[in-house]
Amino acid sequence: MKKTLLSLAFIMLMVTAFATPPNEKVLKIFQATFKSPEEVKWYDHADHFDVSFVQSGIRSNVRYDKDGSFMSSTRYYSEQQLPTNILTKLKNRYSDKKIFGVTEITSSEEINFYVKLEDDKNWTTLKINTNGHIQVYEKYKKA
Repeated sequence: MKKTLLSLAFIMLMVTAFATPPNEKVLKIFQATFKSPEEVKWYDHADHFDVSFVQSGIRSNVRYDKDGSFMSSTRYYSEQQLPTNILTKLKNRYSDKKIFGVTEITSSEEINFYVKLEDDKNWTTLKINTNGHIQVYEKYKKA
């Protein structure tokens, strides 16, 4: 019983430690950038804040430094949200594969799209930059 109570207390401490809202400056920048986010969860780290949320059906994670400057973001979505130049190139070059999902990673320097493709035999992840340069990032055979 004592171990259960200690475990429960530890879990509650961890939840409150990591689900802390950011300082006012960071919160104001977030609210100005994202007008109607849903399922917003903040995580306070030693040198930055992470926020996880959904907007327009797209799950996103954004990282801010303690002063509110953007550090990076990760967004998860389907092929319909890809830029047209990239989607067209993918459909042309990989017409025999289905686009399973997209992970977009943005930093202050660049944006990369990691597109997961599927066919009968393989899972393939492509890394694509904003110029449309495509490279195979990983490839796995299906079991």
